[in-house]
Amino acid sequence: MEMTGGTITGNTAEYGGILVGTYSTNYTMQNNFSNPAHYYSKGILNLKGGTISNNTAAVLGGGIAVNGTGILTMDGGTISGNKAPFGGGIGVVDYLTSADGKRFGEARWRGFFPAAATINGGLITGNEATMTAVTSQITDPNAENGVGGGLYVASKEVYVNGGEFTNNTAGKQGGGIYVASVPYVLHMGKTLVTGNTATKLGGGMWLCPTGSATTAVTNGASFFDNVAGTGADNNDTSAAGDDVASINKQDPATQTLILSNNGLDNWLVHWYEDGKIDEAYLGNSDGSPRYPSTVSPVVDRGTLDGITEKIALKAIVSDEGKAAARNAAEVIVTGNSAPRGGGIGSNGSVAFGTDPVNYDKVELTVSKKWEATNTNHVTSVTVGLFRITKANFDAVALTNADGSALDTTSMSESEIFQAKVDKLMTSGANTYAQIDQVALSNANDWKFKFVDLLKYDMVNDAQDTTNPNIYFTREMDTDGNWVANEATATFGTQKIRVNYTATINASGAYDQKISNEEVQYRDIEVTKKWVGGIASQVEVQLYKDGVAEGAPVILNAANNWTTTYTNLVVRDAGKTIDNAYEVREVGESGNVITIDGAKYQVTYGLIDANGKMEITNKKEPTPSTPSVETGDSSNLPLNVSILVMSLLVAAFVAKKRR
Repeated sequence: MEMTGGTITGNTAEYGGILVGTYSTNYTMQNNFSNPAHYYSKGILNLKGGTISNNTAAVLGGGIAVNGTGILTMDGGTISGNKAPFGGGIGVVDYLTSADGKRFGEARWRGFFPAAATINGGLITGNEATMTAVTSQITDPNAENGVGGGLYVASKEVYVNGGEFTNNTAGKQGGGIYVASVPYVLHMGKTLVTGNTATKLGGGMWLCPTGSATTAVTNGASFFDNVAGTGADNNDTSAAGDDVASINKQDPATQTLILSNNGLDNWLVHWYEDGKIDEAYLGNSDGSPRYPSTVSPVVDRGTLDGITEKIALKAIVSDEGKAAARNAAEVIVTGNSAPRGGGIGSNGSVAFGTDPVNYDKVELTVSKKWEATNTNHVTSVTVGLFRITKANFDAVALTNADGSALDTTSMSESEIFQAKVDKLMTSGANTYAQIDQVALSNANDWKFKFVDLLKYDMVNDAQDTTNPNIYFTREMDTDGNWVANEATATFGTQKIRVNYTATINASGAYDQKISNEEVQYRDIEVTKKWVGGIASQVEVQLYKDGVAEGAPVILNAANNWTTTYTNLVVRDAGKTIDNAYEVREVGESGNVITIDGAKYQVTYGLIDANGKMEITNKKEPTPSTPSVETGDSSNLPLNVSILVMSLLVAAFVAKKRR
């Protein structure tokens, strides 16, 4: 049967709005085993569109029951508002765990009763797993209040590659999806589990004592923003495990929890304990404090690999990581609810994605240090973690401004590392990716440890051990920009110079240290004064530590003979004394300058506390020479006096000779 449109609604039966497969497995088994003409006869439904809604089943699959010999492929359509004890929306049962299934063996049994379902798309919403009738066929205690609001799985042949499971409910376990028991396995593609609610344990996912789950590294699942309990601010101690809860395993050798800290699109997930679970078989909260007070100090559990003891967990993911997961997800499980396992519940196994599940790991710590004298800095800073393969990092070429190769022989390993990072981030390259974003503050002592990072690049879902990953960090300024090494940026009301240092650690990754130095600025206002004369204009030059800064500035009447140099750095990076600034008049030498043929004495005033100074130019007077001219009666007395004196000297000399 193929369904591409239309509506099937308001029906009541023991098996679903649509029954795919056999009504009675015993009847089918007897016919198949006794009559070769019936071997491998299957019931098949291809659902590509249409709506299956508001149907009620007394036993299995309110919307669709895939029973025994049934095979369902769902590429589209909507299954909504249906009810059944097992699988409000869809129920899939192969009866492998029945007495007959055990008697004939798995391989032979599944040849006749595959009970297979492949879901590639469509919407499964608003269905309910609840007791709709009391019949002799329902003997499983798990059905006392209904399991698997959207989908119930009792088969090894169920694959959920796409689609949405939204707003489904279960009276007992697995609001969105439920896996019945061992040995059943549900295979899920890139899955986002978010916004689901459990009143007791595991808002996102709950695993019973026989339940297992694995998430692949690169194409598994992301869990976040699920809720266990009803308390505001995560303070409901009657519940535990907002995102995941798992009970002590009956068989630790085969039953385990593996949760990667690599979420969808490879953004990091930080797993923290969120309350604790008591010794009850299905588990309840033991009343312990919830995250972040469950464990002190708070510990990032990284990738949880092979967990067999009871544990309740909360996932912390950056907003950017959440957005990336929403964009990458192909299966959405959201808005579902149940007492245990609001999104997903399992007594069997759930496999998110494909291999690898295990991988080689590195870790690194990023730390930040402020100047001891800076007591007014911001209270929190955002730091991003980035990843690039070594091959791509080695390919970053450091060059001079003219494009020639930079000589790095005198540079330290850290200086070369930071120079490559800055070149990479300004080049527009797409060879690196951000994978996390965290806040540093007093609360975490201005440091954060990233654990269980992928040591090697992943190619076709396998480690490329010839190409390790390189990790680096950058901090974000108040304007939302990543700050380069030795750059100055705004943090709150301050200008801060940022320095990064990278040091390789025992795991092979680089620990990152960020030091911040407040950059003080000053302004200098220069005014020209004239005494005894004035020119049309002059030029002045700013110097820092004796070296010219910028171009000369013209002072004239149009700018009131005044200019202001702004945003002058008080002290350069690495220096212990302030920069020395001075302003000199262009063309002045020995405090004298000649302008338009006139000489001026130049006097430089000191820069006062307000950053103001004056340069005074005083015009020197033009020198004059005395002269005697014929006919000038004004000098007659002087001339007579000179003549008399000459005669007296001559007479005295003559007398001496006699």
